[in-house]
Amino acid sequence: MLFGKKKEKGLANPAKGIMVALWNPAGSDPTLLLQRLLSLVNKQDETAVVVELPCLGLPRVAYRLGISELKHGQTVDQLLIDYDRGMLAGVHDYLQHFEGFDGLLVQPKSKVDSPTLIKLQQDKTLSELPAYLKVHLSGYHYIFVVLQGQLIHPMSFFALREANHVVLNMNEPVELIRAYAAFKALRQDYAVQSIQLFSESKNSDFNEETILHRPEQLLLAWREEDHGNRSNQSGRVRAVPTT
Repeated sequence: MLFGKKKEKGLANPAKGIMVALWNPAGSDPTLLLQRLLSLVNKQDETAVVVELPCLGLPRVAYRLGISELKHGQTVDQLLIDYDRGMLAGVHDYLQHFEGFDGLLVQPKSKVDSPTLIKLQQDKTLSELPAYLKVHLSGYHYIFVVLQGQLIHPMSFFALREANHVVLNMNEPVELIRAYAAFKALRQDYAVQSIQLFSESKNSDFNEETILHRPEQLLLAWREEDHGNRSNQSGRVRAVPTT
């Protein structure tokens, strides 16, 4: 067992089962940010699982990590098919173990003309899966859900609704246009509250919302918000009616 690292002053031990949706609304790749977040989580002796939702069938996490093939049956593709057909095994049977995290990833050798989604028969599979995964992967400190679709894609949409925290990642300055439009839509139309804009590039002309620039800032923001939520829940007292 590793020796426990000194926790930041004033912050409680991290909660478990925190679902974080990583999404680039402009359609580019959020996996570089994922890689940096995983490194930080490992340094804090916390656990993480990565779920890649294949709305577009792109194996982005595998490409980022240099993985050319996954074991048969241990992919998010197989989990979706089994869930759809009512033949689901335990969710942990589909996980593949990597250095520093467990993963439900898109098979990098999947056929480009035969994506998993066209094999599904039940519409509810796409809308139910994010909530199912949030419950059954709650033993990890962080559930990082990597999105590649838009709000019209049910898995991406319901993952954004289920997530404890949403990160709108930007790789290029021009992507701020789409990211801020998504920010406003999620907050105003769908009541998603915990949303962070993230870009490693600084834009001094944008003042409408805070943009975070370092992955450490994201972890700190989540920790503080989750600690505040737990404090509010534990601090509630039952009102005694007066006569």
